[in-house]
Amino acid sequence: MEDNKSIPMVFAAIEQTIIKSIPKFTQDEVRGKEYISYGQDNIFPQYLYSLYQEVTTLKTIIDGTSSYVAGDDARCNVPGFETVLNRKGDTTRNMVKWLARDYLLYGGFSISVIRNLAGGIAEIRYLDFKNLRTDKKNEAFWYSEDYDKRYVRSTKTILYPKFMVDSDTASSIVYVKNDIGNPYPVPRWSGSIKCAEIEKHIDDLHLNSLENGFMPGYIINFLQGIPDDETKAEIERNIYSKFVSTDNAGRVLINFANGEENATKVERLDITDFSDRYTKAAERSREQLYCAFQAIPQLFGNMAASTGFNEIEFQKAWDLYNRTVVRDIQRVIGDAFDHIFNTKDSLTIKPFSIEDNNTEQTVN
Repeated sequence: MEDNKSIPMVFAAIEQTIIKSIPKFTQDEVRGKEYISYGQDNIFPQYLYSLYQEVTTLKTIIDGTSSYVAGDDARCNVPGFETVLNRKGDTTRNMVKWLARDYLLYGGFSISVIRNLAGGIAEIRYLDFKNLRTDKKNEAFWYSEDYDKRYVRSTKTILYPKFMVDSDTASSIVYVKNDIGNPYPVPRWSGSIKCAEIEKHIDDLHLNSLENGFMPGYIINFLQGIPDDETKAEIERNIYSKFVSTDNAGRVLINFANGEENATKVERLDITDFSDRYTKAAERSREQLYCAFQAIPQLFGNMAASTGFNEIEFQKAWDLYNRTVVRDIQRVIGDAFDHIFNTKDSLTIKPFSIEDNNTEQTVN
C-alpha cells in the first residue's frame, strides 16, 4: 500500500520591483508654498507627459488631433503678428498645434504675454503647461522645470501674475483650463489612464521577454533540503541578479524541499492562452483610449479593424470628429487669442481636408 504521508514544502517567490506609477490627482495646498500641489508629489502633469511619450496609441491620437486643430495653416490677424508671434520665430500654426497638444494632454494650456515699454503686446509665447503651478484662484503662477526633482529652490521658480487686458505688467500668463471649479484641469482621457498604463506595460513585457534569457513562468526546485531563512534569501538574491532583471516579463517561483537525491530541477509553468490574454488586453486598452478622445481609429492610420473603409466613410468620420472635437478646441484657442489682443476674430485657420481646400475659416 502506498505511503500517503505528506512531504513538507516551502515556497518562495522572487519579488519584482513593483512601482505604483499612477499618482493620485489631488489638488492640495503645499506646506510652505503659495501654490496648489498639482497631484500627488506635485508631479501629475509630468506623469501624464511620460505616458504620452511612451504609449503609442495615446501619442498618435494627441499628435494627430493637434495637427487637425492647427489645420493646413493658421494666421494671426493682428497687425504686427501676421508672420511670427515672437522673437523666437514661432509661427501661429506652431503655436496653435502646441496649445492643442497641451489641451488634449492636460486639459489646459498657458500662454506667456510680454508687453513693450508702452504697455502694448510685444510677444506671445507658448509656455509648457506641465511646468506651471497656480494658486487656488488662478491669479498667480509659478514656473519651474524642476518640479519632478525632490527639492526645488525658490530661485529656480519664476512667479507670474494673471494676464489682465488693462494691465501694463511686463510679463503675465493666460491660463486656460477645462475645469472651472478646481485650480487644475482634468484630462479628457482621465478615465483611461489605466488603459494607457496597460498598453505601456504590455509593450514592456514583450520587449523584456525578448531581452531576458530567463523567460517567465519557471519554477526552480531545490531538493537538497530546506535551508534557513537567511540562506533562502541569499539564494533568491543570487538567482535574481543573474537571471532576472527588474523589468522581467514574469516571476520565478522557488521551491525548497527534500527529495529526489538532492537534485536541483528547473521546470516551466506553461500558460496556454498567454498570447491571447495580452492581445485582448492591448486591444481593449486601445479601444478605451480612442473612446476617451471620441476618436475614430481610421482617422489616425489604424486600419486594422477596417472592413472596406472607403473615401466617403472617411469623409463622414472626419466631419463628425471635426464637429465634435477639432472645432471645439479651435474655438478655445481662438478665444484665448481674442482675450490677449482684446479683439474679435484674431485667429484664422485653414481647416484640414482630405481634398485640396483653399478656403479659410475665422475661429469664433
